[in-house]
This record gives sequence, C-alpha cells and structure tokens, in this order.
Amino acid sequence: MAETLSQEERERFASDGILFPIPLLSEVEVQRYRAALDELKDRLGVDGSRLPSCHLYFPWAYDLALHPRVLAAVAEIVGPDVFIWGTLIMAKAPHSAAYISWHQDGAYASYLNGAPSVSAWIALSDSNVESGCMRVVPGTQRQAVKHAERLDRDNMLIYGQTVETAVDESHAVEVELRAGQMSLHDLNIIHGSNPNVSDHDRIGFIIRFAGAGTTRGTQVLRGIDGGCEHTNLLVRPAEPFAEDILQGYKEFLDSPDQRHRARTD
Repeated sequence: MAETLSQEERERFASDGILFPIPLLSEVEVQRYRAALDELKDRLGVDGSRLPSCHLYFPWAYDLALHPRVLAAVAEIVGPDVFIWGTLIMAKAPHSAAYISWHQDGAYASYLNGAPSVSAWIALSDSNVESGCMRVVPGTQRQAVKHAERLDRDNMLIYGQTVETAVDESHAVEVELRAGQMSLHDLNIIHGSNPNVSDHDRIGFIIRFAGAGTTRGTQVLRGIDGGCEHTNLLVRPAEPFAEDILQGYKEFLDSPDQRHRARTD
C-alpha cells in the first residue's frame, strides 16, 4: 500500500463517500491482532460483539488505531491535523441475527462541529455478503437526513438509529473486504449491514477520525501539538496490561457515559 492515496482515490472518495478495498495488514499481523482480541475477550468473559475505546486501554488496539498507513490515508481526506474521537470493535458470530440499520453517523455527532470526519473499517476476518459486510449507498454523504430511534434487540446500534425515509437498496454497494483490508467511509454516508449467515465470525475494528474544527474531547494523533483545550495527546497504554487496567475497562463499559455514547455508533 502506498503511504498516501492517489488523486483518483481521493476523487472517488469525494464523489462516493466510500473507498475500498485498501490493503493494510499482512496475514501474520491479522493473526497477531486476532490473538490479542481473543485474549481480551477471554479475560473479560464476553463475546466481543461490541467493544468500544480499546485503544485507550490496550497497547495492541492503540497500535492498530494509529497504524501509520491508516493515518497517512486519513490525512489525505481530513487534512494534516488528525484527531481520533473513538474506536469500536463490532463482531457478528456465525449464523447471527445481528444487523445494523441504515443510518448516518453524523446524525449523532454534532459535537464534531462540521469538521471533516472519516471512519476506517479494518477487517480482522473476511467480511463479505454472507457474513454481513457493511453496505453503503454511495453519494448519500452529501445530505443529512432525519433519523428515528427504532429499538430492536437484533440491531447492533443499541438505540436503533435508523433513517426515517426509505432507502433505495438498488443503489447499495456491498463493502466486501478480506481479512487485513480496510475501507474508509464518510461520516454522513448512509450505511448498515445484514445478518451473518456464514460459518465464520465477521469482525471489524472501526476507528473514527476527524480533522481540525471538532469541539469534542478528542486525542491528537498527527499534525499538531495538542494545545487546544478539548484535545490531549494520545499516550500508548502500558504493556502488558495489568489486571487493574482490565478492571478499569470493565468499569468503563458499565459507566452511564459509555451507555449514552452508544447513540453515536
């Protein structure tokens, strides 16, 4: 993978709001990150279907979120000042009914204050039509639409954020990725996913990036010195992570603030 996107790739992203597939990780790297995730799930005693903000607690997640090739590609879209406003691991078990409703991330991220924002979706397993890969409607990032909260236990968006108007699925594109590849999508593109009807897990590591102008408490990754009041420099967690770090992450998952932030996923 080149360190930066080509002019054609930048133009395609600007037009469609989505860019894929982008090669990122080797097979060995994928295995290493999967092993670290499996260890974390075992120590937490959870299925790992939804794990937010791992980059703040665990060094392997920090390394993946700040992967140099990811940051280089994102900087081509949001500009030289790169912030991170969240990470999220989302996984669908084989033959799971879990799905994600059609939505725009921007509908619940007004605190970005209009700053350019892009999400990197890194596949830690093959993500295809059968396993419920992300689906997008190219070009829909140009206009914000109204959303409703339609609760459904199978919807991986806890508050059921769903666009109110009907989505013309004839224009939808399946964002199929092999393990180790990634996609980049605009904050406002309409996207969702279907259930996993395959025999393997579908695991995505999602990183939310923004450029200059965001007003939310974010972490500086690249380009500036962290002098703004609402930012702080991101520090790599200690390795190996101790039991108190694991306990702190468990408390974070159970915190009222974290449950509220589920509205933005």
